[in-house]
Amino acid sequence: MNAMYQELGVRQVRHFSGLMKNLEHLILNDGIKAEDAMAKLRQDSRVEYVQPNYILRVLPVNADPGPVAAAPPSVCFLPGVQLPPGCIEADGSNRPALQPAPEDVNPPVEDPDLSLAYGLATIGATQAWNTNVGSKDIIVADIDTGADYNHEDLAFNMWRNPNPSSAGDVVGYDFIHNDGLPYDDNEHGTHTAGTIGAVGGNGIGISGVSPRVSLMAVKFLSGEGSGVTSDAIKAINYAVANGARVLNNSWGGPADPNNQALSDAIDQARQKGVLFVAAAGNDGKNSDTSSSPSYPASFKLDNILSVAATDSNDRLASFSDYGPTSVHVAAPGVNVYSTVPKNKYKKMSGTSMASPHVAGAAALVWANHPSWTYQQVKKALMDTVDPIDGLQGKVSTGGRINVLKAISASE
Repeated sequence: MNAMYQELGVRQVRHFSGLMKNLEHLILNDGIKAEDAMAKLRQDSRVEYVQPNYILRVLPVNADPGPVAAAPPSVCFLPGVQLPPGCIEADGSNRPALQPAPEDVNPPVEDPDLSLAYGLATIGATQAWNTNVGSKDIIVADIDTGADYNHEDLAFNMWRNPNPSSAGDVVGYDFIHNDGLPYDDNEHGTHTAGTIGAVGGNGIGISGVSPRVSLMAVKFLSGEGSGVTSDAIKAINYAVANGARVLNNSWGGPADPNNQALSDAIDQARQKGVLFVAAAGNDGKNSDTSSSPSYPASFKLDNILSVAATDSNDRLASFSDYGPTSVHVAAPGVNVYSTVPKNKYKKMSGTSMASPHVAGAAALVWANHPSWTYQQVKKALMDTVDPIDGLQGKVSTGGRINVLKAISASE
């Protein structure tokens, strides 16, 4: 293989470990066309498949009112290629050090801005907390642009790695800078993390759907909101290897059904019993019939739970992708109020914002039924939706999730 790689003009071979140890990431010499190298590799019987390192992106749409604030330039993660134009190389030295975890607030103190996060009441979370507020034993990996791990409304619920590596990965990992400080230089990841599990009852800001949970921040998307498949696979592998039961994935890419490596990584997570919650996409398309649906949400793997977005009136968001077979449930995704870096909050919209409602709901269901499998958790969330007329024929369940019903579901 090495002799063949030399002939093809491969400059570097990066080997994967863990679940995807048979996969290799090939870096080509300048001037070598990827299409030519892939064509030659496909002719070799020792190669199962070969594909490009597809680009993946976050899936928000403009917030209401006004657009999502543009992130500062961050990292060019493909040698010689700027994604998007204008990005700069950065060493990440501006990322803050991880602060010690705060103490729990006991007895609980009401969160003052809870009513601004309308989705919590809509999906029955505020009522569900009378039965279960979640558990720090349930690890949810938010695979995204990172998180502000020091945010006063997130810090207590951040996962704390019992066996950190030499990279110092105490709260997660950063595959952009290859270290243990997955700080969010975009806002997107902190926002999704807050919806999953902002600390409930600490007298600050809001609560997530699961007021108690362990939030693992896994960063593979840069400050511009873009990343590559090879890093997405590493992020999935890291999360699964470190005990995450739920993966929130508010990102994707259109027309990449041939992204076999990404599909294989999700399938390996399936074999480890992990639920993969994914944003359906923001192109307003029918994913069942579109020639370019959003992936990974559209992969046909039974551990994927694809999520469309609704507004505060339970109407399907105009931007939301849908599909009577490929999209499973809906959740609030318009003007969602949640955390952003530096102890701030804002409203954002997108299926990116709907997906973490479902990831948080899954964590709450699993906390109430810790022996359940991912199939049972997914089934409970799908079987207990609130039927919505406007979702009939749009998502397979015809409804928006109701976590209060889901945590009470029987096996």
